[in-house]
Amino acid sequence: MVKHGEGGLSIFVGLNGTKEELGLKASNYWIFAENNFDELMEKYMNEEREKASKKIPLLFVASPSAKDPSWEERSPGKSTLSLVSFAKYSWFEEWKDGKVTNRGADYKELKQAFINSALDVVMDVFPKITRDKIEYVDAGTPITNTHYIGAPKGEIYGVDHGIARFSPELNATIRPQSPLKNLYLTGQDVFLCGFAGGLAGALTCGSVILNRNLHLDSFILAMKTKYINKKLKDE
Repeated sequence: MVKHGEGGLSIFVGLNGTKEELGLKASNYWIFAENNFDELMEKYMNEEREKASKKIPLLFVASPSAKDPSWEERSPGKSTLSLVSFAKYSWFEEWKDGKVTNRGADYKELKQAFINSALDVVMDVFPKITRDKIEYVDAGTPITNTHYIGAPKGEIYGVDHGIARFSPELNATIRPQSPLKNLYLTGQDVFLCGFAGGLAGALTCGSVILNRNLHLDSFILAMKTKYINKKLKDE
């Protein structure tokens, strides 16, 4: 009833410069080359890998260091970026049996092409970031995800989130309970993709195992905490 989601491409960048010097904020950026997202995505994912690597049309950008209030104390004059996009598993599949961190020159060359394409987008959006400010950069491809998190096709958001994923039949079928005793499903695939979806899926799974509504427990706990904090503040 479901199919694999698209493979994830993660790029990690270390920079020389403070967030002020580089124009970084504690914000998330979703950058698209054009407004028709469906068309953009379909075209990109159906390209040959060499062509796709030359221009990444969608990119998520965040600066973990800019979000960390203690960062400047611990790493003065440095900053970081996390970049996320999509990439087809098949573009990298021929190297899936290679040794991690040593998959060969051709793999590194393809990976570097995707990195360069992503950096072009970053430097266009953040003009204060220039090549000479980049101290470190590396990327994880779909086959990296397969190795480290066991994602069969390198997906980082679990099952595909097409329209079929939200059909009444599928939503009535996917539950934490499985046909195998003591085997439960959790995380993104039970609910939605992303951190919030993974957390909600975990609460749903925990609710089944503990036979109590953890979603309601969380809500009540939040209300109690808010009340106690207000009371303490008033005192």
